[in-house]
Amino acid sequence: MHTKVNQSTAKLWDLLDSLKLPDDEYSNHTFFRPLVVHKSSPKYDYANELIESFVARSNTKQRGAKQLAEFKRHWQYMLMNLCSVSFQRRWLLVSLDKTAYSNDDWLKLHGLSYGLTKEIVSYLVTTGMIELKLGKRYENNPARTRLFPTPKLANMLYSLFYFIEEEINPPYIRINEGEGSWTDTICSLSDDHPEVIEMTTINEFLKGHSWACKAPVRLVYKSNAFNGGRLSTPFQNLPDRKVRIRINTLIDEQSICEVDFNANHLRLNLAFRAKENAGDTPYEDIGEIAGISNRNQIKRFITVAMGASDETGGYGSLYAEGFNKAYVRRIHDAALKRFPKLQLFKGWGVYAQNFEGQILKDVMLQGVKKDIVCLPVHDAVAVQQQHQAWAKEVMLETWERHMDGVKTKVKVDSPRLNCD
Repeated sequence: MHTKVNQSTAKLWDLLDSLKLPDDEYSNHTFFRPLVVHKSSPKYDYANELIESFVARSNTKQRGAKQLAEFKRHWQYMLMNLCSVSFQRRWLLVSLDKTAYSNDDWLKLHGLSYGLTKEIVSYLVTTGMIELKLGKRYENNPARTRLFPTPKLANMLYSLFYFIEEEINPPYIRINEGEGSWTDTICSLSDDHPEVIEMTTINEFLKGHSWACKAPVRLVYKSNAFNGGRLSTPFQNLPDRKVRIRINTLIDEQSICEVDFNANHLRLNLAFRAKENAGDTPYEDIGEIAGISNRNQIKRFITVAMGASDETGGYGSLYAEGFNKAYVRRIHDAALKRFPKLQLFKGWGVYAQNFEGQILKDVMLQGVKKDIVCLPVHDAVAVQQQHQAWAKEVMLETWERHMDGVKTKVKVDSPRLNCD
């Protein structure tokens, strides 16, 4: 039983085992989450024994039954998070600032203790179980303490990867930086609001299925209900460029593929604003006009130009990445020559994310009706390989319906590891 899961875990760990520490940068940081291994899991006994062994070795104080249970709960969260980040290739953010535990709503919600967290981190550092980078109190940009497991700890944890999950519970809709009254509006949506019903339907369906980094799928707005609005879940944070982890994971113990909208922000912009089809190869078309064969550089320019709110900021970002002014200008001019109605440097990215969220939510709801698990990955969905044809058809039809008949393109990514 679970042979394929065990084989998959071992092969994924082989990909990761020899890698250096992840870069300590914002995109490689992730927050502490309330992760568990359920009692029904085949790995529950191992996880419980491991947690209890750490509790026994680190418990140097006289604790009553209630205090000991709290200590164990903190150890569970810490170890399960460290296992998860070892596959996500991200540093785990924890707070060692005592005042945060009385001011931070998330820490208070989950009943996390400064004293217990500090005690556990100190033990892990002393025993060589984690790499630690201490946080700093910068006035405008404070940095939390970051942790990453050493091989000594990671080798104890990695077999739990597929069995660690975050409980799937509401709220399933949130807003990050609400303008005006938008935070209160989004956070107080009634149970019969259409989006609450849709997100609840998706998450209730997903409870009965298994996948790596299992957690709720949430609809996340940025500042208002028209700004941002992508679907978010930790599965999408698994690495898939330098090291191909995500695409080689399983859904319900079956290999997956990812069906991805091609050049999606560019296509959405042209479809929504001009009812224009971008053709089969928009990046290559721009590159041909610019005399540039590097598709990735064309794609990067479009990504930045779609997201930036003005040309000065967008160009500055590209210069910081090594593009020179003349090169950027060539791509810019070529893009507008090929697509004169394309809107660049107007902050389109957050509006495109709104469309993406609505389209993928629609696709996932159609999956629920067919008993097909779809996991959102920004502008793509992951499904079992046997559902690839269904996903392609539904994604194309759904995008066309949302964009008033304008057509789009999708591409398929398949796994490289054989776990049969």
